[in-house]
Amino acid sequence: MQVSFLLDENIAAPLADKLDKAGHDVERVVDVSELGEGVDDTTIRRYAVEENRLIVTSDDDFVRMPSDSHSGVFYVPDQSLSPHELYHIIQRIIEAFPNREAMDTVTYVTPDWL
Repeated sequence: MQVSFLLDENIAAPLADKLDKAGHDVERVVDVSELGEGVDDTTIRRYAVEENRLIVTSDDDFVRMPSDSHSGVFYVPDQSLSPHELYHIIQRIIEAFPNREAMDTVTYVTPDWL
């Protein structure tokens, strides 16, 4: 399944390249003209909803937002995971679901998926 992602500024850039090469539609908050570095979470959330993108972030503020206020979050609680590890975990998560609608609103991206 192809997924549209929005990577928060706290997610390493190489992950975007890996996901893009795997056929996903990937944008980084810092590269989107309407967003950019230091933009507030509400603006990120609104953009992700409008563009139907899953947010990939280490910011737990997105986990605490009401589930109906965003289009889905892949939350990375362990910032020590490398982009390579994150890529493989995200691919495993995607493979575990038949479509995006079947995914949890907030998915914890942890090594438990490996």
